[in-house]
Amino acid sequence: MAKVSKNEILQACIDGIEQSFDEYLMWTGNTEWLWNAPEYLITVNIAKELWKIDKDAKYITLEDNIKYMLSEANVEMKGQLEAKARGNGRSDIVFWWGRGTPRGIIEVKNAVYKKEDIQEDLDRIFALLKKKSDIEFGVLAFYVDKHFKSGNAEKKIQDRLQEKFLDVIQSEVIGKGLKFKTLLTNIVANNDNVNIDEDTDAAFGTAIMIYK
Repeated sequence: MAKVSKNEILQACIDGIEQSFDEYLMWTGNTEWLWNAPEYLITVNIAKELWKIDKDAKYITLEDNIKYMLSEANVEMKGQLEAKARGNGRSDIVFWWGRGTPRGIIEVKNAVYKKEDIQEDLDRIFALLKKKSDIEFGVLAFYVDKHFKSGNAEKKIQDRLQEKFLDVIQSEVIGKGLKFKTLLTNIVANNDNVNIDEDTDAAFGTAIMIYK
């Protein structure tokens, strides 16, 4: 069975965020942006985009319990599971290997404006990847938008994402001996129904993959 690539997974996350933006904008008569929608809308649309990938080796579950997922992942459980893994909690999306064991988790967030907004999910991913198991990646998928009266919104958000999120997380990832891959896009620029000044307003979908 053909393996779904890491790049395809990242693209599906971005496509799911973009689809959520488009749907919520349409449902609200082109008045409301995605930040005002429930987070679960993004989770479901990312799952749908993952399922659209034209390869057989995939299986997707939503809101799976972490301890259950680990029990299916051939995890080497020496010592206690770190508290930061939040073993009694649930992961937004679990992406499984075609042979039936968990390959990775995807944690979804809406309206992210600072690294602290995704810190718990980041800590969970680090804790899970620290264990020897079939789990090879964790993804942080999130939406952010902002209005800037002074303009140049796209560059300002992109610079903020790079400085406050991507550079900092990549440094942590490298320090833990892991790898890093990311994808982001300006959603507003791709939507003909958004009637705003794109110089002062921008919205980004961001997907960060941390992997072994």
